[in-house]
Order: sequence, then structure tokens, then C-alpha cells
Amino acid sequence: MLGGNIRAQEVTAFAKLDTTDILIGDQIKLNLEFTMPLDYRVIWPFYQDTLTQHVEIIGQTAVDTIIHESDKLVNMIQSITLTSFDSGYYRIAPMKFYFQPIDDTAFSEISTTAVYLRVHTMEVDTSQAIKAIKPPLTAPLTFREVLPWILIALAAIFIVLLVIYVIRKRKKSEPLFRIRPKIILPAHVVAMNELENLKLKKLWQSGKVKDYYTELTNIVRTYIENRFDVRAVEMTTDEIMEGMKQADANKEIIEKLRQTLMLADLVKFARENPQALENDTSMNNSMEFVRDTIQEIETAIKDTEEDSPAADNEGSNKK
Repeated sequence: MLGGNIRAQEVTAFAKLDTTDILIGDQIKLNLEFTMPLDYRVIWPFYQDTLTQHVEIIGQTAVDTIIHESDKLVNMIQSITLTSFDSGYYRIAPMKFYFQPIDDTAFSEISTTAVYLRVHTMEVDTSQAIKAIKPPLTAPLTFREVLPWILIALAAIFIVLLVIYVIRKRKKSEPLFRIRPKIILPAHVVAMNELENLKLKKLWQSGKVKDYYTELTNIVRTYIENRFDVRAVEMTTDEIMEGMKQADANKEIIEKLRQTLMLADLVKFARENPQALENDTSMNNSMEFVRDTIQEIETAIKDTEEDSPAADNEGSNKK
């Protein structure tokens, strides 16, 4: 729903397909258009591979911005290339845009109307006569036919070399494998190390604001996935917040996390240019979130050393 600001009436969102009827495998474009006042900002809807179960995304253009100084409006356009390999009649759900005045903290929402796509197969002309099936043609020996025999020979050579290796190890009373234990660090240790490394890079200070927020949100999303078993890496900000409702975490910290992720979305998809204080606050909010949600577990050490007949033999000899 739109907020109380009267200028929100100038906000519009449209979604339109080039055509609503295609053959299987054909490609079409879904054109998104969003209009808002110049002193507003927007979170653009983001999709990765699919729009619906049977409609796939082939590619998408960057968001193009056209400013109308006379009307004090900005018009934003994006084109998404789609295809489908299953026949049927599909509904593409409304796409949500979140927007707010620059001097406001509350977001409003507007959605496009749903669009529909019909995918059909090639029609068969049953009026034509059925032709006789041609006999199979003989073909020369191909590499694909020889390949299994080559693989068998290589496997035989490998087995012979392995037997020789095992025999030599047994004669020397040595274990077959010596693999160092693998130390598995807790999720919060990994996240804090990566956040500290990101601070040292000074990305936003050198003008790489988008790279800074991309790395920051990737670290936070990975931490959430490892700590709370929420598939945050593949989720939108709204989906992450919904998944975190079950987490036993401070509500104020969760709200700060939401603000950080929302600002990151604005930077990555709406060309927002935050102030220096906002960039530092995003880092501090992320670190505070990790520290506040540390899981009380001991560092796990996974011993990957494998038992082997040679190792058993060595123990017997020592006895």
C-alpha cells in the first residue's frame, strides 16, 4: 500500500510482455517501468533464474534511468529476457517495488499487475502422408565407441600402481595416508574475520561503494545460513526477515540488520550513494549482529585421518 505522503500518487509501476503467446523455447522480453519523484528512492525487485516454476530468466539489462526535470520525476526501465520449455498457461505474479522519500525512514509498497503467458508446441500437420522409415546407415568406428576401452586400460594401470604403492608401504610399516586434522571454525569466527578484512580493504573510501555492500551482505547472508540454517544466500531481504522471526535474537539487532540489508539493496539496484556515516553504521550493525548471536559451541576438530591395513600393521609391529 502507498504511504501517507501525497507525492506517492506520482509513483507508478508497470510490467508488460512483448507478446503473450510463444512457442516452446522462444524468447520474449518482460519490460518493467517505474516512475517516482526525484527526491524518492526505490528498492528494485530482483530475480535470479526463474520468475515462476516454468518461466526461466535468460538475461536482464541494467536499470536505465531517465530524469524529467520539468515534472521533477524520474523514470526507470529494465528489460528481462524470458523463455519456457514447458507448454501451458502461466501467471507471472505482480512485482513489488519498495520506495520512500529520501528524508523519511518508512518504506511504501507498490506492485505491478500480473501478466499471463501462453506457451504451446508446434502443431503437427496430420493431412500429410506418413513416410516409410529409412533403414539404419553404417558408420565408421568413433572415438566415443573406443573411449570405454581406453578408460578400462587406464583403470587397470591405476590398480597396478596402487597395488605396488600399498606393497611398498606395508614393507616399510608406514600408514597409507597421513592427512592433517581439519579445524572447523564456528560461523561467528569466520564472519568476524571476513568483516575485519573487509574494513581493511577500504572499498567505499576509494569509491567502490557497490563492491563494499556486495561483500558486506554476502558475509552476513553466509553467516545467517550457517548460524540459523536459513537459506539467506538465495533469499531476498524480505524473505530473510521472515526466516529470522524464529531466531532467538534481540529484536533491536534484527531491525538494524534489516536496515543494513535494505540500504545494500538500494546501493546495488537503485544506484543509491550513502553517506560515510551510513557506510560505517552498516559495518557496525553487521558486527553487532554477529556478536549478539554467537552460538555457544566448542570449536570442532574433524579428524580426517583414514584407517588402513598398513596403519593397523604398524600398530601391531609396535606392540
